[in-house]
Amino acid sequence: MPSPRFLSKTRAALLIGAAACPLLLALLLSGCQGDEPQPRRYREIALKSKNGPVQADAPIRLSWTLPDGWVDQPEGDPLRQAGFWAPDPSLAHTGERDPLAVDVSLVQLAGDAGGLDANVVRWLGQVKIPASYAEQVIAAASPVRVATGQRGIVVDFTDILSGDLTESKSIVGAIIQGEGYTVFVKAMGDRERLVKIKPQLLEFCAKLNIAEKTP
Repeated sequence: MPSPRFLSKTRAALLIGAAACPLLLALLLSGCQGDEPQPRRYREIALKSKNGPVQADAPIRLSWTLPDGWVDQPEGDPLRQAGFWAPDPSLAHTGERDPLAVDVSLVQLAGDAGGLDANVVRWLGQVKIPASYAEQVIAAASPVRVATGQRGIVVDFTDILSGDLTESKSIVGAIIQGEGYTVFVKAMGDRERLVKIKPQLLEFCAKLNIAEKTP
C-alpha cells in the first residue's frame, strides 16, 4: 500500500495539472484563432523585363469607365492599378449577388514586362494549361484598340481545357504594350461566366484611356 507521503505528492501533482489545463487550453485556442482562413485574393506576379527589372510605376496614367454591373473591389492588390468584380450581366440592377462573379485586374508595368510570350505562358499556368498552347493562343488572339489609340491583343483560353481536366477557371485578357510600358486587363473566373462577360470586357478595353506622361 502506498505511503501517505507518496499519496500527498500524487495529489499535489494532480492539483497542479488541473490548474494548468485551462491555461494550456486557452493558449491552444488563441493560437488556432490566428490560423483562420483569410479571404482569397488573386495577385499578378511581376517578372523581370529583358531591359531590366519590372517597375510598377509605368510612365502612364490610366482612367476607365466600368461596364454596367461591375463593382470596384474593396481592397486592391498592391501590384494592381485596380480590381473589379464582373457579375453575370443578367443580374445587373437586380440586387442579387453573383457567387461566380469574375475577378478583373488592371495592371500597369514598366517596360515589356517580360515579353508577350512569357506573359501568355504565365497566364496559361495560372489555369493549369500547358505552356505549349501559347503559340496557338497568340495566333488566335483578336486585336483591341483602347480609347486613346494604343493597340494590343485579347487572348481567350475558354476553349482550352486544363492539362488535368480539373480546372474550371479560365482567363480572357488584354495585353497592350506601348513605348516603355505594358498594360494588362485580365479577367479570371468560371469558364461559362467568362463567356458571358467577355463583351463587357471588350467594352471596358475600348473605353480605357492610357495617357502617356510627358517628361
